[in-house]
Parts: sequence; C-alpha cells; structure tokens
Amino acid sequence: MVESLMPGEAGERELLTSFPAFHRHWTPRLTGYLRAQTGDGRWVEDIARESLLAARGRWDELVTCERPGVWLFRVATIMLRRWQAKAREQCTSLDEMVACDAGGGTDVMAAVRSLPRRQREAVALHCLLEFPVPDVASILDVSEDAAAVHVARARRRLVGLVREVCGESAS
Repeated sequence: MVESLMPGEAGERELLTSFPAFHRHWTPRLTGYLRAQTGDGRWVEDIARESLLAARGRWDELVTCERPGVWLFRVATIMLRRWQAKAREQCTSLDEMVACDAGGGTDVMAAVRSLPRRQREAVALHCLLEFPVPDVASILDVSEDAAAVHVARARRRLVGLVREVCGESAS
C-alpha cells in the first residue's frame, strides 16, 4: 500500500494501492500538463501513454515511493523535451514551424505555451497542477531556488501578455 500526497489537497492523502488507481488519478493531470506544454496534440497522448507504460514497468518499485506522481511527470517531461528536439530537427522551413504553432484565438494555454520552456514547465506544474516548488524542482531536475525563479518569471511574463491582449500594456 502506498500513500501519495496529491498536489492541491492540502494535507489530505489519497491511497494509490494499484496501478489502475494510479493510472485513473494521474492520466487527466498528465495529459493536461502536456497540453499546456505543446500545441501539437499528436504528442500528448503518445507521451502520456509511453510515460504510463514506463510507470507500469516499474510499478513494483514505484508503489513504494512516497510520491510516484513526481516520477511520472519527470519521465513525461524528459520524453516531451526529446520529442520537441526531434521535431525541431525535422522542420524543414520557418513556414512549417509557424504553421505548427498556428492556432485559434489567444487563450491562457496559448500564453503559457508562448513562455520559454523552463518557465512554461514550472508554471504549469506549480500553478495549474498545484505541485509544491520542491516537487517542481525534482521533476525539472533543478534546484528549488531555480524552480521558484522560473515560476515567478513566468507569472510576471503572463501578466504582461494578458495586459498586451487586453490593450492595457504597461507604460
């Protein structure tokens, strides 16, 4: 039996004693996080599936971890970075890159996706998924101070983007 502190539950604990329970709990959170990182939905389901398969393969080990969700998000983040690097290598022109990023109207997720990678990852984990800063640091493999700085910079940048969109740019 494993007890895993879930983000955003302020001290409440949820028992995740089986892989199916782990899968049900983390899949929507993981896919939401991945969608916040990329506008290309093709990758989201594949990376989520691959990350969960990796967790299933190591379940005997993960079931003894205090917070196996942190491990899952770390694996998914690494996979996403690799897929994005591969996609950048495969882009043949600037026009193709712009077409990949073109989307509908401006929304919060588009603003989050426009942030630099580290800021985007940190703000999605901390502000959207409510992971504490130490867990964000662990997932991103940075110090707690660096994770806190990434979150703070992302928040400042998002405020600026919202002001621009609303026509209230700071003078």
